[in-house]
Amino acid sequence: MGLFKKAKKENTEFKSNVSKTDIKKLFMFITIVNRGQGNFVLKLFESEGANAQFVQYGEGTAQKEIRDILGIEDNSKEIIISLISQDKIDSAKRELEAFFKVSKRNRGIGFSIPMTSLIGMKFYQFLIDTL
Repeated sequence: MGLFKKAKKENTEFKSNVSKTDIKKLFMFITIVNRGQGNFVLKLFESEGANAQFVQYGEGTAQKEIRDILGIEDNSKEIIISLISQDKIDSAKRELEAFFKVSKRNRGIGFSIPMTSLIGMKFYQFLIDTL
């Protein structure tokens, strides 16, 4: 007598409401702007199709003496992490670039990182808001 029963082999085919052709590559777009400008960036990426966004407050690392030389008064920042699909990232970049060009007060940096692996179809569906 064995302690373990032999597992029955079942047909465990994955069923999803998202087909392989619907799966789009996701990017994590990170934007760092002066504190107070993050809300505009959130709305910008939301209008471009970002479904999940996170905001973190931060401080710059330059010492006061260096900031004085460069004419930087405040080093408080907002870091916005937006998850956006590959087909919408180019228009989001253009909108962010336009935001930075509108005024000299709109300063910041934005860059994207491709998400090369993601485990779980339900998690993917959550991130692209198709549940």
